[in-house]
Amino acid sequence: MNLERLFRPKTVAVYGGKWSDYVVEQCVKLGFKGKIWRVHPSRKDCFHSSEELPEAPDAVFFGINRELTVQEFSTLRRRGSGGAVVFASGFSEEKDSAEYARKLETASGDLPFIGPNCYGFANFFDRVALWPDQVTGSQLERGVAFIAQSGTISISMMSQRRSLPLGYVISLGNQQRLAAEDLIRYCAEDERVSAIGLYLEGILDLPKFIAAIDYARTLGKPIALIKAGSSEKGRSAANTHTGALTGSDSLHDALFERLGIARCETLSSLVETLKLLHCFGPLPSKRILVFGASGGDMAMVSDSASKLDLDFSQIPETEMEVLRASVGERVKLNNPLDIQTATWFDYPKLRQMFAALLRSDYAVTAFMVDPQDETEADTEAFDLAIDSFLDTVKENSASGNAALLSSLPESLSKATREKCLDAGVVPLQGLAESLEALQHAAKIKIVWNEWSRPEIIPPLPDDLTVRTLTESESKEMLVEHGFKVPKSILANPDEISAVAEEIGFPVVLKAVAAEMSHKTEFGGVALNLKNVPEVVATATAMSGIAEYFIVEEMITDGVAEMILGVSVDPQFGPTLTLGAGGVYTELLKDSVALLFPVSGKQVRQSIEKLRINALLQGWRGKAEGDIEALVEAVLKLANFVERHAGHLAGCDINPLIVRPCGKGVVAVDALINLK
Repeated sequence: MNLERLFRPKTVAVYGGKWSDYVVEQCVKLGFKGKIWRVHPSRKDCFHSSEELPEAPDAVFFGINRELTVQEFSTLRRRGSGGAVVFASGFSEEKDSAEYARKLETASGDLPFIGPNCYGFANFFDRVALWPDQVTGSQLERGVAFIAQSGTISISMMSQRRSLPLGYVISLGNQQRLAAEDLIRYCAEDERVSAIGLYLEGILDLPKFIAAIDYARTLGKPIALIKAGSSEKGRSAANTHTGALTGSDSLHDALFERLGIARCETLSSLVETLKLLHCFGPLPSKRILVFGASGGDMAMVSDSASKLDLDFSQIPETEMEVLRASVGERVKLNNPLDIQTATWFDYPKLRQMFAALLRSDYAVTAFMVDPQDETEADTEAFDLAIDSFLDTVKENSASGNAALLSSLPESLSKATREKCLDAGVVPLQGLAESLEALQHAAKIKIVWNEWSRPEIIPPLPDDLTVRTLTESESKEMLVEHGFKVPKSILANPDEISAVAEEIGFPVVLKAVAAEMSHKTEFGGVALNLKNVPEVVATATAMSGIAEYFIVEEMITDGVAEMILGVSVDPQFGPTLTLGAGGVYTELLKDSVALLFPVSGKQVRQSIEKLRINALLQGWRGKAEGDIEALVEAVLKLANFVERHAGHLAGCDINPLIVRPCGKGVVAVDALINLK
């Protein structure tokens, strides 16, 4: 689908009244060089219908009701128009909306359009805005594309006072024809676009979205987003622990991390991340240096950075002698670095220090300073120090990336921000969001270097009957795929004593009943029974909930109890979950989601993120867990899913007991749902 005429038009037709007046005003304000044709049935200065237009417009703004939109769109399609913005609502929000959505589909044919129910777009590269509201911004040669499912948030992004250069702002609306994934591709192909920002409430076509992100990566276009809406989707296997752990938001987290998309929680974090990506792209490493003339500032940097995955490694020895000569003997050469104020007015020494720090091979070297407001104070001392830094950066252009960092976002004036950008220095505003931005930019590069594109296994229809296998049936399936399970025997009350002695003490006793998916919740599991009387007494106590029992070998040398499971999401299909298991699974919620295909390296990295990894590493002198066997178990389950995807509705292995190094893992309990 060719989107050039829609987003880079030479001729524009604007339909409607007051709202559409804004569109014309914004085009004039931006300095649009093309032709603008107004269409209104009664205004004297307008064309009265589509037939009167001198030629087919490249782009159309429909600021008219849904009936007229359908009518005029059909006429313009036949005339050869290029595409449209559909401002009207009522195509998916009301009782008869489906009918109008179909009419719009027919009227538009194969022409591209954004909406319905959307604000349109502003293109600051080509100075055109089909946008029925105030547009703030100016023409630029290179900048960020912002694509949003919210017109208001789009306006907020245009209004930010952080000097993020926006080239495109596109409001998606209902995404009936053009969705986020289409516009990601379009913006990625534009050489003027440096990075892409997104505000999404949902993804329409997940495989298409993944393909678009992959395509943007191949063109070197990093992406940062806010994904709103963390509510759980319905689970197709609601009676599994895994289904309770793996909600829609955790799956989106896993997707964005796998794709190298920086997921931000706030607009301020998104703006700083996009600004950093615009200036430098993904960072080559996590090595960051922050320096400034305040011990308090450096303490705050240290505290904030301790929660993030950034490397504040020591300044290299090769630069120590030069630094010592420039800052004096009293300064401790740490990172973050408090340079104190002895050299603040000694500009030759300041430049010498700046140059040494810039040569120190950090991904970003940041000078932290919060200048006073130039309208209320004399800022000459700040300005001279900042100018010295910027000049040194220019003189050492082959050195690493440089930033000016303020703890408060409002501390950097527009003039300061703009001269930073002119010098190739990124002005980072706000300590928390700036450090988050540095972390995001470093992570993107790591993912790009280790690229593994996720694949979605289509989920089965929801209307199929689900059958829950017994524990024994579930374990039999797992054994066929290489899992080790404890020795166990199904017995009635009269057989329990002999069976327990045959297995060997200590044993586990489990009640067996079809309605008992989670036995512990019914008091249907007893551990560490050491003799026949204990087994008999326990079976008698459980007789009210079951007529049969599983007598099982007790695993006594476990290092940690894990949960390993499969959840089938309506959008993501089957995904794996790995986390802390046992009776505390849903209480602790210490888990990670894994998308297909799964590699050993990804599994190891996921294990390292878990709090229970401390136990696996050998907590306080205890035995280390067999992590390699745990990794192999995850890969075995991934293979199990791929082989049984045609009828698998969910799976829990809980607990999966990790034994000491060299002794493997054991699937102690299992529950499989089949459609």
